[in-house]
Amino acid sequence: MELQRQFPNLKIEGGPYAPPVWVQYGIRAARVSQAGVGVFFFFGEQILAALGRRPFEFMADTPTNIAVHLGALYGFNVIADMLKSINAFEIVWNGQVLHSKLSSGTFPDPQQVSHKLSEAMQNKK
Repeated sequence: MELQRQFPNLKIEGGPYAPPVWVQYGIRAARVSQAGVGVFFFFGEQILAALGRRPFEFMADTPTNIAVHLGALYGFNVIADMLKSINAFEIVWNGQVLHSKLSSGTFPDPQQVSHKLSEAMQNKK
């Protein structure tokens, strides 16, 4: 919005960026793992018994100590959020890179981009 206010004739291109397929599958895997942790919390002993396996040792304390499951849920959430945030882009004007999320790992500050664009336009004149 700030760029459009300061530079009304600036053409802004682009739109929603779909992450690569491997990132989409990674996000889905993390979400399925979260669901698995939730199901395992409530039905873990029954699932293992149906498979002919004994419950794991840590499961004896699980009903009273839900921190293990909450930690796993949080961990998978962090992974999914990290995968969503790796989408990289660059802001380029006339071949000059004004901001690169690929290099910096951060979203651009609109005022900083406006300043860099002003400088680049002045240098071109």
